[in-house]
Amino acid sequence: MILADEIIEILSSPDGVLSEALIKTKVLLHKIGQKELVHWVNKELNGYGDDDTLPDYRIVDAQVLVNASNMAYQVSSHPIPLGHLDEDYRTSLERGKMPHSLAVIEEFASAKEGSLESLIPMEAYGLLGKGLANHYKIQKAWSEIQITSVANILMQVRSRLLDFILELSSEFSDVNSPEEVKEKASHFDAENLFNHTIFGDNTTILVGTENTQKVKNTVAKNDFEALKQELINHGVTDTDIAALKSAIESDSQVVNPEKNKFGPNVKGWLQTMLSKAVDASWQIELGVASSLLATALNNYYGLV
Repeated sequence: MILADEIIEILSSPDGVLSEALIKTKVLLHKIGQKELVHWVNKELNGYGDDDTLPDYRIVDAQVLVNASNMAYQVSSHPIPLGHLDEDYRTSLERGKMPHSLAVIEEFASAKEGSLESLIPMEAYGLLGKGLANHYKIQKAWSEIQITSVANILMQVRSRLLDFILELSSEFSDVNSPEEVKEKASHFDAENLFNHTIFGDNTTILVGTENTQKVKNTVAKNDFEALKQELINHGVTDTDIAALKSAIESDSQVVNPEKNKFGPNVKGWLQTMLSKAVDASWQIELGVASSLLATALNNYYGLV
């Protein structure tokens, strides 16, 4: 289909405007009789409401930092221990929600470097300060989100949408007229394909008239060799793989690990790999890198 080809051209071009691709996707979804799927496109363009469930790629890591002092010393932008906090409250501080419209996300990301701050109310300073030694008192506290994490939201939208349109284009490659499109669409499970490519890589999807099942899940729980091979297949170096193995072994010694979350050493390794995707020392798109690593590690830990 010509419209699908136009969207692919926009998404695959470094100068392609993401909002233009999303608007054309709205038209395409209507043409194939899937207008109910336009909901996601509208939310990305206009932003998510308070009652909406955010896609996982719009919830990013944040670090709690403080300015604090005692009678002798002053520290600025310093991380603090949070292990004494209630798990839900700690999660709310260390996970930043980004419900903003695409235009706002693009404006944030245009800074290229730096961070976003979300101030923590003064009423919480006493509770946060319980983890500090040497009588330090908090003067200011905030959760900080790196701009690279914000930019990754754009890459995730672009990459996931491109996956969907490429699959869709392949299925509709032999049709031309509007009548043929509607006939083909009536025998094609676009909804499952859409949910799979946009919202997750670990679901079973039913594609086409034969309802062929396609499952992308090549890493088994606790199978490091399978994890290693998956990373090798995507260009991760032996040195980085060895560093991951060391991080996993170190995290296994962590007392009271957070449920359903990577350990601190694996988190650090993951951040390093995403930085390599940003500066192109690892030859892979940032959005693809984030999805690949998260999926592989989730499978390894059995979190999916």
